[in-house]
Amino acid sequence: MRHQLFRLAALAAAASGLTPAAAAPAPAKPAEAVPEGDDPAKFFVFHQDGVAFETARADYGYCIGQSWRILSLRDKMPAQGGLLGALINGRMAQIDRFRMRNAAMRKCMGLMGYARYRIAEHDWDVMVKKGDIVVANNNQVDLEVLDRLARYASGPTPVTERLDP
Repeated sequence: MRHQLFRLAALAAAASGLTPAAAAPAPAKPAEAVPEGDDPAKFFVFHQDGVAFETARADYGYCIGQSWRILSLRDKMPAQGGLLGALINGRMAQIDRFRMRNAAMRKCMGLMGYARYRIAEHDWDVMVKKGDIVVANNNQVDLEVLDRLARYASGPTPVTERLDP
C-alpha cells in the first residue's frame, strides 16, 4: 500500500508537470493560541525535526494505508430500530471510525518518531479539507491533503502545544 500510494502520487505529480515537493502547497500555519474548545484528540498534526518531505510523505502514506480500512463494531452489526435506528447507528459508526483511525494514526506515526501537535479546528479544516486525517469525505485518500500533511511534518517546528502520544 505504501508503495502504491507513493507511486500514485508520483504519477499525479508527473501528469501535472510538477515534482512532488513542488506540487505541495504551503501548509496552513496554525495560530499560536488554539481555542480551548478544540479537542486535541480530534485536531492534531505530526512533525519530526530533520525529516525530508519525501520521507514524511511516505510515512504518512504507510500509516494511512494501515488505518483507512478500520471499521467500527457498529459498521459490522446490523442496525435495529428501522430507518431512524439505521440513521443513528450510521452516524455513531462514523464517529467511532474517526476515533479509531485517529488512534491508529497516533500509534503508527508515533512509532516512526513523529511528535503530535495541537492545531485549531479552523486550521484543521483547511489542512484536510474538512475531512479526516486518513481519508477524504469520499472515503479515498486525497493526495493534496497528503502533501499538505507531509509538508507540515517536514517543515519548521510548530508553535502550538505538543501533545502526548
